[in-house]
Amino acid sequence: MYKIVLNFALLLSCTFTFSQSQSKVSGVVFVDGNKNSIQDKGEQALPNVLISNGKDFVKTDKEGRYSIKKVDGNTVFLIKPADYISPVNKQNSVLFYVPFDQVKQVDTYNFPLIPHQEKKDLKIALLGDTQVDVMDDVYHVGKLVTEELIDKDLDFIVPLGDLSFDNLNIFKPLSETLGLIGAPVFYTIGNHDLNFKQTAFMDRDKSFERIFGPSYYAFEYGKQLFLVLNNIYPINEKDYKGRLDEMQLEFVKHLIELEKDNFDSINIFMHIPLEEMEDRDEIITILKPFKNVFIGAGHTHTQYHKYFEREKQPPVHELVAGAVCGAWWQGPHDIDQIPFSLMYDGTPKGYWFLRMNENTYKLDYKVSGAAENKQMDITLPQENEWDTTLNFLNDNFIYANVFAADESTKVSISFDGGEWIDMIKFEGISPRLQKLYFLQSLGRFDSLNISRISKPETISNHLWRIMKPIGLLPGAHSVKIKAISKKLNFEAFGNTVLWVK
Repeated sequence: MYKIVLNFALLLSCTFTFSQSQSKVSGVVFVDGNKNSIQDKGEQALPNVLISNGKDFVKTDKEGRYSIKKVDGNTVFLIKPADYISPVNKQNSVLFYVPFDQVKQVDTYNFPLIPHQEKKDLKIALLGDTQVDVMDDVYHVGKLVTEELIDKDLDFIVPLGDLSFDNLNIFKPLSETLGLIGAPVFYTIGNHDLNFKQTAFMDRDKSFERIFGPSYYAFEYGKQLFLVLNNIYPINEKDYKGRLDEMQLEFVKHLIELEKDNFDSINIFMHIPLEEMEDRDEIITILKPFKNVFIGAGHTHTQYHKYFEREKQPPVHELVAGAVCGAWWQGPHDIDQIPFSLMYDGTPKGYWFLRMNENTYKLDYKVSGAAENKQMDITLPQENEWDTTLNFLNDNFIYANVFAADESTKVSISFDGGEWIDMIKFEGISPRLQKLYFLQSLGRFDSLNISRISKPETISNHLWRIMKPIGLLPGAHSVKIKAISKKLNFEAFGNTVLWVK
């Protein structure tokens, strides 16, 4: 009896030892000079590179070696150090992680890093919700984004979530289209990128992760630290809320502790805006070690700037970056079969450039398919004689929808080269969007195979107006509008013609 128990105990011990050895991943981080993903003779190891399992961190030793525990449901990945980059696949997604289909089996994984000269001045493209559902939408992204960005010499691209409209099979065609731009792509997950067929809530990001890698991670680039978050927290069979799960929160805390002495700024990309997150105050507190905090988000199909005040520190600056798809690819199509699809605040669909140097950054909005200086829509009363339908919506105001403006922006107007007059910030709905919806309500688009425009209800954050001057002589009048924000280092100008009968 004693012998049997002893042998059984020995068997348990062996099984436990094997299980323990399999519960870690170990390997080397090395400089892959010939880009073959194998550490060849003479290729140096890299010390002090951060490796994470989605919760904990280790640093590679002086010989580039690491060993870290596996965490169920997570993979193991490195934090890209400045001036190096992991290999990219054909879609230009950065392969900084152990593939999810391998992590359970492997106990050894080496990370190749390729020397990557990174400038102090960075140019990054931020893409709000692409929201592709069918291949038509992928074609639209190719036309509106890929064609325009191919020659823009970008450092990297960040899609800000809601890549799909619940069609997870379309991840690959979308990534192929964006990959053609030629710059590395760092993806963010959105609520429409979750797999709600998964019964386990915390497995709902796995379809995303199989294509794009971890749903939260960090990387260094040049003189900057970047953090990508998954703030989509599943709560039942089909719903979610904005917050970080406990493991991700631990990851963020550990990262900040490790990096706070290396950077005085942090740049965060996530899908749901900070003001909609349940744990907003906790996150702001955690970010206290950083003097400057920038956040780029999507989700709302509107765009605006938000500032979160902090004691004795500059406020957290958040850009809600609108949507490549406008509002869900809604409305009539142009000659290329692309929907007009204004965002809910009347902003034309497009994307942002984030230009950074060591100490400052600048944000520029680009309307897809328009000149770079297209920064506002101007709406004024106009009495048509042929098609009088929209005359019904005329009022006595001139409106300027300034797409990239914030609350500090000063908007002024000049008539016929005269003095500049301040326009008034207006809390209202985009007149341009109201016109489009009015035409739809009259049946103008009924014969078209389109996604219908939602009823306009969103108050724009960047709309100004002024009453049409009394006493203008009959005839044509030149109208100039300028918008200036010293806080954003932003200027925009628009011209139009006002007719008085």
